[in-house]
Amino acid sequence: MAQRGRRRDRPHLIIMRGLPGSGKSELARDIMEDYGNSGEILSTDDYFIDEDGDYNFEYSQLKMAHKWNQKRAEDEMSMEVHPIIIDNTNITCRDMKPYVEMGLEYGYYIKFETTPDTFGRTIDELHARAAHSGIPKSVMKRMRKNFEQVDSIYDVID
Repeated sequence: MAQRGRRRDRPHLIIMRGLPGSGKSELARDIMEDYGNSGEILSTDDYFIDEDGDYNFEYSQLKMAHKWNQKRAEDEMSMEVHPIIIDNTNITCRDMKPYVEMGLEYGYYIKFETTPDTFGRTIDELHARAAHSGIPKSVMKRMRKNFEQVDSIYDVID
């Protein structure tokens, strides 16, 4: 395991959290700007973007897409990229665990950012904002219901 130094001396891993349509990508870009646009934003959604830039989500490919994004994160961590922002919904601790474990292995300071709109907007509003995703309202309701509170990495790894 890599050395644990002071927070400012280690590369940062920021794990975005929030329902579809809650502004995760926008917040991730704002955070990256605060870091001088020097790192990487990694999203599982990127797997579904074709060469023309169109988003073509296929639920049957979701597990493979998550593995693909986790591999990209590990590649970036092995090069000590700073910061790395994981721009996924990350509803449960299980969703975040691979990233947290990698971050710890590579000596990253890990923090979680939940979008205010995840609970500050209605499911109808979020669904309208995430119309491109094709996610049904019933799934979004279930995601909100299953959203696990996370205060630290210990909530995720325990």
